[in-house]
Amino acid sequence: MLSRLAGAVLALFMLGGVVQAEVSPAPALKVPLAPRVVFLGLAAPGERVVAVGERGVVIRSDDQGATWTQSDVPVRATLTAVTFVDAQTGFAVGHDAVVLKTVDGGVTWSLLNFEPDSHVALLNVRFRDPRRGYVVGSNGQLWTTADGGASWQRTTLAVEDWYQNHIFDVAWAADGTTLAVAEKGVLYRAQAGAAFAPIESPYDGSFFGAQALSDGRVVIFGMNGHAFVSADAGTTWQVIDTATRQFLLAGGLLPDGAALIAGGGGTVLRVDPLTQQVSAGQLPERNGITAVLPIGDALYVATEAGGVQRRPLSDLFK
Repeated sequence: MLSRLAGAVLALFMLGGVVQAEVSPAPALKVPLAPRVVFLGLAAPGERVVAVGERGVVIRSDDQGATWTQSDVPVRATLTAVTFVDAQTGFAVGHDAVVLKTVDGGVTWSLLNFEPDSHVALLNVRFRDPRRGYVVGSNGQLWTTADGGASWQRTTLAVEDWYQNHIFDVAWAADGTTLAVAEKGVLYRAQAGAAFAPIESPYDGSFFGAQALSDGRVVIFGMNGHAFVSADAGTTWQVIDTATRQFLLAGGLLPDGAALIAGGGGTVLRVDPLTQQVSAGQLPERNGITAVLPIGDALYVATEAGGVQRRPLSDLFK
């Protein structure tokens, strides 16, 4: 059974959160308590921090999280992920097959795609460079762009015995190989411009995240504390002993090149990619973590309790 955190996050991801799919776009409501909603994605365009979450709420901070301002968003669908290709240009995705774009650092957002009748939840967005990007989502949805989001090519990835797998994340190795992680231990790989195809997986439980490291290795993580690292673009995997059974839902890259993985119970893990040595920390409140963003010696954290907090890394890993 899913843990309480995983159940809540997957409900937001897959079941529309607390709002129903809209017949036509309606802008997100501007509300005083916007900084307290549940956020599922964090990004840093320049010195700014941007968070996206339920009801189409997007907030931004220019003072290291001391204060937050709500941005103008043209939809009320739950937003699940956000990324920036430079200090001004970014993309966010979410329910109702929503794709948003900003060209002013997240202050205002325009609607690139909206399909309220599709029942598609887009779950993550990653850009390899300013032109090449990936969007993944429910029921095998994988969209790619080669022109900075002006157009998208859609593919439905499937495995022979189970076609409704939800894809949660993508990452790419140093040689250009792209890996996609999904439910039930399903992994896909695309090499040298070839199409995505399923590859052998080290685990038959769901993967919720993937993190490319600066040395070309890729870390994947998911249910019940399972995590693995590959140095050969997914051909072989080494087990990472996380010493936890918590669901691992969010990841990032630390300044020293280590992977940061977080999830249920306020669990925060630092993983050395070469030795697989794990250092464990925990939020004092033990609220489940939905998104993380390491910047310098600090970690921005979004939790199931709502809001975004900034914590010194030294307080987490003592």
